[in-house]
This record gives sequence, structure tokens and C-alpha cells, in this order.
Amino acid sequence: MKYFLCLFFFFCSAGTAFSQKDRAAIPPFKIRLTNGDGFTYEQVDKSKPLVLIYFSPSCDHCKAFTEALLKQKGKWANKQIVMISYVHIREVQAFDQLYHLSQYSDIKIGSEGQTFIVQQYYQIQHFPFVALFNKQGRLIKIIRDTLTPEAMVREL
Repeated sequence: MKYFLCLFFFFCSAGTAFSQKDRAAIPPFKIRLTNGDGFTYEQVDKSKPLVLIYFSPSCDHCKAFTEALLKQKGKWANKQIVMISYVHIREVQAFDQLYHLSQYSDIKIGSEGQTFIVQQYYQIQHFPFVALFNKQGRLIKIIRDTLTPEAMVREL
């Protein structure tokens, strides 16, 4: 029995280490954009850094963050932004219409639906969740929701 428990803990810890290493790359997301098109992590523009934002349209902090983001366009002028939610695409479309996010060529907004790939990838529990990646697709920084929306945007 002790042998089995040792073996079990070894594989669990090895799996955790592997998972941590993988989190340095862009998560393998597949989303449906508000215009109905599909968009995946493989389509991310490799010539620009990526700002990945996981949000909920009903989250007040996400709304304030989005407003701050739009006010400070210069902070993300040379970056691409992918905004992902888990809610039904209709709710994401309403959020998009409220903030006119799709009018910006460097912003993709959509829903991953009930797959929860990104949410599980980073074990996201609070919104908004922001991850910054370099041009090579490697994680640079995670910005947590504990900052004010304006401070989160300054971190970009």
C-alpha cells in the first residue's frame, strides 16, 4: 500500500510540474467571435505581443477594466488583444456592442463556451484575468484583479 501511495504522489507531482511548465505558453483556446467566426490560439498574430483577457460580461470590475482599456488606447497600440469569456455568445455580443470592441482590428472578442479551456488552464477564479505574452508566445506576466482597472491597464 505504501508503494502505491508513493507512486501515486510521484505521478501527481510530476503532472503538476508539467502543467505549470505548459502555462508559460498561450493556452490552446478555440473561441467563437461575436461575428460568428471561429478563432484559435494558432491564429494569433506572431508579430505582436498578446494581451489575453478572460472576463465575464456581468462583472463590474471587467466593465471598469474595459472602459479604462479603451481610454488608454496608447497602452496597447502595438499589441493584440483577445478577450475570452465562458458565457453564451449572445451575452458576449451585448458586451461587445456596449463597448464597440469589434471595431478595433487588434481586438478579438468571443466565447469559449462551456469548454472552460482557458479558465482551467490558469485556474481562473476571479475576473478580469489578464495574461501578457511576448511575440514568441511565452508568458511574460499575469495581472490579477486585485489592482484597480486603471492600474491593470498601466501594467500593459
